[in-house]
Amino acid sequence: MSPKSWRLKRPAERQSGVNTVKSGVRGMQQDSGENARVVRAVGQIGGLTLLSRIAGLGRDMVISYVFGAGLAADAFFMAFRIPNLLRRLVGEGATDAAFVPVLTRYLTRRSRATSRMIRAFFGTGLGLLLVLTGLGICFADPITRLFAPGFTSDKLLLTIDLTRVMFVYLFCVGAAALAMGVLHALRHFTAPAFAPVLFNAAVIVSVFGLSAQVAEPVMSLAYGVVLGGVCQLLWQLPALVRHGVSLRLNWQPRHPALRRMGLLLLPLVFGTGIFQLNQIISTLLASLLADGSVACLWYAGRLFEFPVGIFVVALSTAVLPSLATYARQKDWGGMQDSLGFALRLVNVVTLPAAVGLAVLATPITTVLFFRGAFSAQDVVLTATVLQALALGLWAVAATRQVTACLYALGDTRTPVWGGVVALMTKIGASLVLMGHISLPGETNWLAQGVAAVSGMVSMQNWGVVGLAAATSLASMANLVFQAVRLSRRFSAFPWQQWAASLLWSGLASVGMLVVLWWFVGQVDWLAPDGSRLSRLGSLGGAVLIGGCSFVVLVWPGGKDELRALLGILPHRLLGLLPQFLQPRQ
Repeated sequence: MSPKSWRLKRPAERQSGVNTVKSGVRGMQQDSGENARVVRAVGQIGGLTLLSRIAGLGRDMVISYVFGAGLAADAFFMAFRIPNLLRRLVGEGATDAAFVPVLTRYLTRRSRATSRMIRAFFGTGLGLLLVLTGLGICFADPITRLFAPGFTSDKLLLTIDLTRVMFVYLFCVGAAALAMGVLHALRHFTAPAFAPVLFNAAVIVSVFGLSAQVAEPVMSLAYGVVLGGVCQLLWQLPALVRHGVSLRLNWQPRHPALRRMGLLLLPLVFGTGIFQLNQIISTLLASLLADGSVACLWYAGRLFEFPVGIFVVALSTAVLPSLATYARQKDWGGMQDSLGFALRLVNVVTLPAAVGLAVLATPITTVLFFRGAFSAQDVVLTATVLQALALGLWAVAATRQVTACLYALGDTRTPVWGGVVALMTKIGASLVLMGHISLPGETNWLAQGVAAVSGMVSMQNWGVVGLAAATSLASMANLVFQAVRLSRRFSAFPWQQWAASLLWSGLASVGMLVVLWWFVGQVDWLAPDGSRLSRLGSLGGAVLIGGCSFVVLVWPGGKDELRALLGILPHRLLGLLPQFLQPRQ
């Protein structure tokens, strides 16, 4: 094969991309229409995320149907959490936070240098992933005992077996994340966005196809996870080839570009690590509680992440370029308007979403999971955990926007320290709220130490619900810390418009709560003879009534935000709206 075949092709397209970026920056300099562009970007990013979220929800419905929220489900979710932690640190964090800007700079240079850098990136990245995977397989026993100190006997052994298999998933999905980073830098988003759908489909197929064929049915989930990781990687390879990316690998850990990526990654990975450690601590403490606690925490967390993944992440991703442009120009007025606009959208979307999740927790959990091995008791526990998590939804959403503003100002330390504050709050509140821990005699020193401390400081006996409430308190602490630090550095922080929007959205959400509470009370959601179709219809009616009541109540003070949100809709649908609902340009 000639060296030419290793080079990135289509230089005209690269130059076109550079011109597009330049023209986009010039457009950012004009205040007119900037908010509309942000909202359109939210719609595009959120739309791509929606399909994968729906597929993930379908996967969890299948898991709950077959395995419920008992011992096997606990073992799987604990085992899946361990390699998934490393994946988010070395996979998605590396590609999105460091590789994309480095490759973007290389794309303005000659093709040969870019191709060599990509080969070094793939070769070195895959080598490191291979080492981590091998270590994980070899040390699966002590790693599992560390992260699941409350698991004993058969439950512990099953979790160790599942962990050993799913460490292979770390290599596959880490490689897929590296490919995703290259494609994102080349402005190709379709293949990476669709890849998680294939992962979820692989897990579903494995559960139905293998659970009856293996000695331990839950092992079919582990095999499905590995198969899903392979599918994610293979799906993206043709897109890489079409863009002229060589699949040849080079081991060059001293490549200058990789060094720059490492410097960029240090603060970001540390911050990401704190967030992931927060999730691990929740699971670790849940392992000390009754069977089903880990699984219910997982199911409730997935429902909580649905609005976060679709809207909140999309909004922070879309608003970051605007904030960065204003920061480079030192246009503090424009930065204030952009951040204030994002926070007002957060108020209008996440406050009613939090109220809706809290009031509709039982109906949502019943419609999605109440079947097969998932019992009525599992529904009640999962719904209560979801209610506790919903308390922190608004804080999580607002923190994302404040963090984006800090990054635009070049401040990567404050989000890290905010994560430390959140972590300390989470640990302290968990020990206070989770209550007394009853342990069997063979548990390890970590479990015994946590049980002793909890016994001394415990004030409530809420169990896994206490862990969820602690997560919400930690999110609020993180928001307060970052907002105060930002306001000290950025004197034009939009406190006034944020508070005014918060007041209107909060009052409208309270009114919506009353309407929803009455409507939900008219249905016996856990009736043994209840029809699934009637429950689904009742839930749909509740969502419709709640949404309409909120819009009517918030309109006097939030009409601008509502009009802006309608900009997410396709232009054809926008043309069908009445004139008074049309987004302002």
